[in-house]
Amino acid sequence: MKPDVIITGHQWWWEVEYPSTKMVTANEVHLPVGKQLLLELRTKDVIHDWWVPELGNKMDMILNRTNFLWVNINKPGDYIGACSEFCGAQHAWMRIKVVAQSTADYNNWLMANTKKAAEPMDKEAIAGKELFQNKSCAGCHRIEGTSAIAVVGPDLTHLAGRQYLLTGLLANNESNLNDWINHPQQIKSGAHMPDFMLEKDSVRAIAHYLSQLK
Repeated sequence: MKPDVIITGHQWWWEVEYPSTKMVTANEVHLPVGKQLLLELRTKDVIHDWWVPELGNKMDMILNRTNFLWVNINKPGDYIGACSEFCGAQHAWMRIKVVAQSTADYNNWLMANTKKAAEPMDKEAIAGKELFQNKSCAGCHRIEGTSAIAVVGPDLTHLAGRQYLLTGLLANNESNLNDWINHPQQIKSGAHMPDFMLEKDSVRAIAHYLSQLK
């Protein structure tokens, strides 16, 4: 049976794929209520463990092995969980957020997130897009509809539509994006996001561009 959602654990974030649309997002898992859903669980590195207590059992994610978990959510709302297998320095900040929605709201969300990235709306955002493509950002991240197609780090196509950054560590806003890009290791030590020592104006432009990707 084909899964409804494929969730892959990384140090230290969650990749979320919807096979029916080939849409990929990160960290916030949207699911419809009132439907039996099959989750396929994988890892790209060490052992992780998917656990959202209100939604059922834990399930290990082991390299080169695929596990499955059935869920059926009865009530819309946010369901919070975490990786429950120690997976390295930032294990404590590998949180899970499941957003359970009515069928109509879920379908609207899915349709919106299958669209290509929004074009930048002002001069600074246009500069930020160019910097994103020409600096090292595009070497790790994908933004659908642009030349950035890498899959090392989280997909950023609709980054601004997520409530949090870094699996719950920071609220998702332009100021926090700026701080994260500027000094990632000070915020989430050990994360695989290096400090590129960009000029402050460049960091600000990139953060401004990303903040428009809804």
